[in-house]
Amino acid sequence: MTTRSRFAAHASSLLLAGVVLAPASSALAQRGERSVQTAQRVEATGLPVEPIRPIVGRGLPPRLGPQSERPVIMLTGYWPPTNEALRRFSANPERNPQGWIGSNWEDRGYDVYSYFPEFNPPNCNNCGRGFGDLEVDYQDTSADWWEFVERHKPIAIITFSRGNPNLSWEVEMNQYNRSQWINDFLPPLQPTPVPPDASAPPGHLRLSKLPVQEIVDAINASGLGLNGYICFSGDGGGFLSEFIAYHGVWYQAINASPASPEWCVSAGHVHVGGQITWPVAGEAAQITLRTVMDHVDAILDRTVVQEDIGFGGPGSAKLVVAGDELRTGGFADLLLYDAPADARFVIVGSRRFNPRNYMGGVVVPVPPSVMFEGVTDENGRYLRSGIAGGRGRFDFYVQAIVHDPSQPRGRAISNAVRMEFYP
Repeated sequence: MTTRSRFAAHASSLLLAGVVLAPASSALAQRGERSVQTAQRVEATGLPVEPIRPIVGRGLPPRLGPQSERPVIMLTGYWPPTNEALRRFSANPERNPQGWIGSNWEDRGYDVYSYFPEFNPPNCNNCGRGFGDLEVDYQDTSADWWEFVERHKPIAIITFSRGNPNLSWEVEMNQYNRSQWINDFLPPLQPTPVPPDASAPPGHLRLSKLPVQEIVDAINASGLGLNGYICFSGDGGGFLSEFIAYHGVWYQAINASPASPEWCVSAGHVHVGGQITWPVAGEAAQITLRTVMDHVDAILDRTVVQEDIGFGGPGSAKLVVAGDELRTGGFADLLLYDAPADARFVIVGSRRFNPRNYMGGVVVPVPPSVMFEGVTDENGRYLRSGIAGGRGRFDFYVQAIVHDPSQPRGRAISNAVRMEFYP
């Protein structure tokens, strides 16, 4: 019998302190059972030590990585006026000697960081490669990009670059995973690899995830004299503007799940007219930023992160369930992360809270049913989207059991999550 078969067989008849896991079945097969007991924390001895308040979190799942306590919005620019428009959001004193203004900007609850290249002269027309961050070079831009997003894990991204020689504020809808780009200034003249995104076919279209109409409306109502519009049918131009624009929507697509610790709600690109003065470009960039913040606020306000009730261990595996409120028509995502790579697992669930000692830890959903099983990816993650709400008012407890040879008894156990269902 293969390792996979042994683990699957073990999962479907698992003994938990005298209670057997039911064979694989519907995630909510036990809806007809009696009501859930009051949740209590249990030590390894099985003794309750403190009550759990049944609170459902809203907004953000737990965040990962070296970053501030506040979620980050990342801005990038290229040629003037875009680099100058974003200068005050740079935390680099060499780029911004006047000082960073992005900390909890306007008390909105977000930190804002910007990155851009410099040019000599700074008011250039034919600017060339530039120097510093995000040089106008495919390899340099891509390397800097992934460093910055790993550092900040931004909740939203707005990329800017210079566009037509006029007063336009052009919000781009379309970004393509091109196989052929306009040559840059230093060999290799094309991106490496090309197309840049190996997860999508050549020519794949990724759309803006910015609130495009709201941005245009705000710019046109600002009195700045700009012409805001959405480019629905064109593209970003096939040079570094579209290249970094594609990186923005690509990163957002990778991290589009509300259950992800690196959740990125919104991303997209704005082409800024080359005749816009630096001060006006700065004001327009801030109007765009406020509009995106409003958009992100609205999404976070309606996002529910189901309650983490603890009991994780042994091992580091974590479970998050987040998305809509679980009413009829609502859907949530379940994410298992920080588990071993390429590891078999089962997600077990029950309407009953009845913790039992198991494999050096505690399993909460007892008697459990196997909701589903699978294998984590190379990063130790597994995402299950589209868990449907509705079907009555009840609580449902879920937990992951993961094959982990590094643990003394060969199993890692995630935290338990209490999911609230409504009609």
